[in-house]
Amino acid sequence: MFGHLRFVLASLVLFSHTGLHFGPVNPGVLAVVSFYLLAGYVVTHLLEHVFAPGPTRLRRFYAERVLRIFPMYLFICAATLLFAAATGCGVLRLGWRPIVAHLLVVPLNYYMKWDCAMLQLPSGAWPLVPPAWSLGAELQAYFVLPLVVFCRPAKVTLALGSLALCLLAYAGALHPDLFGFRLFPGIFFIFVLGSCVYRTVHVPKHADRFDRWFPLVCHAASLVGLVVLTALGIERAFYREVFIGLLVGLPLVNTLARVTAKPARDKLLGELSYGLFLGHTLATWMLDRAFPGFRDASLPGALAIFALTLAISFIGVRAVERPLFRYRRRLTREPVAAPPLEAPRSPADGTDSHSHGQGGSTAPKA
Repeated sequence: MFGHLRFVLASLVLFSHTGLHFGPVNPGVLAVVSFYLLAGYVVTHLLEHVFAPGPTRLRRFYAERVLRIFPMYLFICAATLLFAAATGCGVLRLGWRPIVAHLLVVPLNYYMKWDCAMLQLPSGAWPLVPPAWSLGAELQAYFVLPLVVFCRPAKVTLALGSLALCLLAYAGALHPDLFGFRLFPGIFFIFVLGSCVYRTVHVPKHADRFDRWFPLVCHAASLVGLVVLTALGIERAFYREVFIGLLVGLPLVNTLARVTAKPARDKLLGELSYGLFLGHTLATWMLDRAFPGFRDASLPGALAIFALTLAISFIGVRAVERPLFRYRRRLTREPVAAPPLEAPRSPADGTDSHSHGQGGSTAPKA
């Protein structure tokens, strides 16, 4: 069921960027909050039940995440560069800072401090993949989440600290947009919530009390924050979306995590969702270029963007992601080290290194 959910969430992000909102609520922000929850859930699943234990588990985990995140991202980057070069619709800014930011991705989450724009268009200066700022936050979470999974003190400290930053932001002590929604320090607790959901659903015997009560605390804090800020008429950037995202996303992920049935097309929709999330800005630029009078802030325009983005995503899945899948699967297994070769026996012993077929044996130890 998570494939269907990812597809719906990616679609909400796409439609939000075409200007289609639910009154004062931006559906794209709701979707991003749920994506963070899912990321925490998935990483915990990978580390606890997919990657074989061993001294190289973390190294294999990081390598697998690189193969999961970067191929489609680089495919969209390359398609955007090709589009810009072929149409001459924009001016490329090839300074070292935007190039490094695009290659590392993480700096895209700090675009307000790091000049990440690589494409100058009439509408302004943009990264090649504008939605990738949240991808930078997700990559930071991948580096830190293993601490959460394997070290309870780190989980408690980091989760509570991140929640405190978020609440301070919506109380007005910090920048609400940055520390309440965009920057990793203020949103890391959402990833931890996803991890807590996984443990309480799938490994209840090993779930500690923090795993059980932290989602309840965050759920209650979201409800109180939403009611208080709305009642007082205090406007904070995206407070409605973040609080509603937690109020809806937590029980939704918890419920879907307990569904064992795998509906048809769930895997395909999950595969298409990533390209749908990353590629819709490119589709918008392409339609703007092909049809100068194109307006995306309408339902027909949004559906046209959706259809073109879906085609771009399908090409990326077939040409880029699926060929790499078997390499990602291999990384989940701990490699078996071969024992050292036996030392050659001296002719004086009456045998040599090849007698009895024993020399150079690489059979694994029992």
